[in-house]
Amino acid sequence: MREALSPFDRSRAVSGLFAIGLVTIPFDSVHGVSALGELGSELSFPFFAAAIALALWTEARGGDSRILSSLSLRVAAAALAIILLSFAVNLPDIAAIVFRERTGSNKFVTSLLVVLYGFALAWLAEQVDSRRILPLVARFIGWSAAIASAYLVVEFAGKHGLLGGAFDTIDGIIHTRQADVINAWNGRVNEKVLYGWDARLRSVSFEPPAFGNYTGLAWPWVWFAAIKAPPERRLRAWCLFAIFTTAILLSASRTGLLLLASNVAVMAVLAALYARRSADGEAAAAARLLVPVASLVLAAVAAVWAAGRYQGIVVGLMEGDSVSNISRFGFQVAGFNMFVGHPLLGVGLGQFGFHVVEYLPNWIYRSPEITPMITYPTAPWPNVYSLYARLGAELGLFGLLGWVLLWVGLAAKLGARARRDASDGAARISLHYPIILNCMGVLVSGIATDTYRTPMIWIALGLGCGVLARSAAPASVAGEPSPRLVPPRFPQ
Repeated sequence: MREALSPFDRSRAVSGLFAIGLVTIPFDSVHGVSALGELGSELSFPFFAAAIALALWTEARGGDSRILSSLSLRVAAAALAIILLSFAVNLPDIAAIVFRERTGSNKFVTSLLVVLYGFALAWLAEQVDSRRILPLVARFIGWSAAIASAYLVVEFAGKHGLLGGAFDTIDGIIHTRQADVINAWNGRVNEKVLYGWDARLRSVSFEPPAFGNYTGLAWPWVWFAAIKAPPERRLRAWCLFAIFTTAILLSASRTGLLLLASNVAVMAVLAALYARRSADGEAAAAARLLVPVASLVLAAVAAVWAAGRYQGIVVGLMEGDSVSNISRFGFQVAGFNMFVGHPLLGVGLGQFGFHVVEYLPNWIYRSPEITPMITYPTAPWPNVYSLYARLGAELGLFGLLGWVLLWVGLAAKLGARARRDASDGAARISLHYPIILNCMGVLVSGIATDTYRTPMIWIALGLGCGVLARSAAPASVAGEPSPRLVPPRFPQ
């Protein structure tokens, strides 16, 4: 049986647009089309959107059934069912509510479009053949990492006065969303920009947490490319890996450092689980079972500890000098308060900002960032600063559990598939492992970020679904023997 060609095989334009999108992922503060909302500032969006449209057109012309058989689109259907059920339950409130001259229905539609774009990007990534993941995905994510690392040097030099006025011009082009010292929404001085309250490096991204989120999800692919590089490019690949890792450390982004630490921890767990054993029997099975059980126990202990330390955390924030920390934690508390008030289906997708004032803790008004948020119609929209708080608040228990189970299940399936496909030959790292690292990275990044628009999230979902589908397919369907995927040998 002849294998059906993917859009990436049929059209070089799809591959080219997708590659450019991968390179431009960290650029997320450009001047875009305001009607696109938060997607308008993503430089990668027009390239990914064009690639999706062209791929769908290519599929329609080819007459294949890849759309109907797509695993990522089945996941999308389940997610859409939860979103629409939550919308139906909250329809009276969503139709009537208004906050700062914005309606609930408008915010629902724009948030839904971001989610639909994400699943469309996941479908596109799912079409990448396993044999092209290294030369296409890892290669061009490596290019984006190299560009981000290079600009970090420029930013460091500019902040220390080594580039004079040239840095302001360059940085104004790269960071068009924060280039102005005067806030457009209240006409006052943006003291954070003027006085440099945040001395952390952000490279080409909008702010340090956004750069940290990108680096944590790109790092596994830079590592994978170095592991798999041919001899003539191995030195260059490992140099990029070392430079990119150093850039993450120097940026001092808490999100980036947290994701880097989690990547290293997951690599250590994978090495322990897949290392060769003389007897891979009941003891090894018990060890594999111990990891998820221990993780759940540690998570429960952490939750109980955080609940018991709530007042102490608040007091510590009040005594500190970080306005941002007060705002972030206060919004996260509001999100979880909203979840408690609407535990099953939340208040509806995108509706957090309309209900936030009702659920804010009293102490958050110690932060000078809060009153302007309520006062000025065009002030920045309230953020939850935690995807888990946002999912619980907006989609309730169904959305929260669905998100966690999706990524845990995908990582577990990839690990199980790697074990099933293992042979007794020389151990080597397969493409399952950077995707597993990305799955864990998505779960960790949700602690401190709350956006659905991060392209790396959806690319990881699509690649994972594609790898599972192809490694499950019999060799006769693919037209050639299936690649043997064996446990990894981690570098010493």
